Amino acid sequence: MKTFFEQFKFDAKRLLIRNFSFLFFSLLMPAGFYLLFTKIMISGTTAELSKLKLSYLGSMIIYSGIISAIFGIASLLKADRDEGFLCYLQLAPAKAKYYYGSLYLLIILVNLVAVLILQTLAVLLNSVKLDLYQVLFSILIVGIGQLPMVLLGTCLSYLKKQETLNVVSNLIVFPLAIVSGLWWPLSIMPTWIQKVGQVMPTFFANDLLSSVLLGNQIKTGNIIGITIWIIIGIAGVIVTLKLYHHRGWSFNA
Repeated sequence: MKTFFEQFKFDAKRLLIRNFSFLFFSLLMPAGFYLLFTKIMISGTTAELSKLKLSYLGSMIIYSGIISAIFGIASLLKADRDEGFLCYLQLAPAKAKYYYGSLYLLIILVNLVAVLILQTLAVLLNSVKLDLYQVLFSILIVGIGQLPMVLLGTCLSYLKKQETLNVVSNLIVFPLAIVSGLWWPLSIMPTWIQKVGQVMPTFFANDLLSSVLLGNQIKTGNIIGITIWIIIGIAGVIVTLKLYHHRGWSFNA
């Protein structure tokens, strides 16, 4: 356990204390978007605005999770691999286990901090009322709902070039936010985009979180959808690792 905490402290320093850009995009930018869309770019009745403040709160929480998982995990894993740090860890399987566990826990904790920041802004600046049930379930949903993105980030870290990783990450994060209805309601999108968005892991997580925040009934389909995506993500990581280790393979891009 001591070894794990030492690894966690090391990763926290280099990811958080020495990487302001990561904190800005994963914590401050979603908070800025939330205030922009709920304090400035708003219109409608009191009931509609109240619903918007809650639903958009959930959307920005999920959006923060995408940024943390894709840009955080993928970039850090790739940098460590390129610098030979992961090769060193492969000589000590126990250290590798602590390394991955530390990074995954750190990314999830960053997103939980985002939950608290956004909920605090919603309560203090938008007069949103949240009870303990909503806060605790939000944390639970975010912790589980972020796993597919963390697993995807792990797979992306095996792209050969950092430039390619940056481009692919941007091509995933922003379109995924749009088609999942995180920035604008899916109802205003073309039908084919709605169909695509409704099977994305971020849509399931966002819809589940919105149900909790709005006091609606939780849909079993969202839980099943997230579970399926977690299984797909685990399978993707296993396949990627086997190809990389046993065949010396990596994405050529």
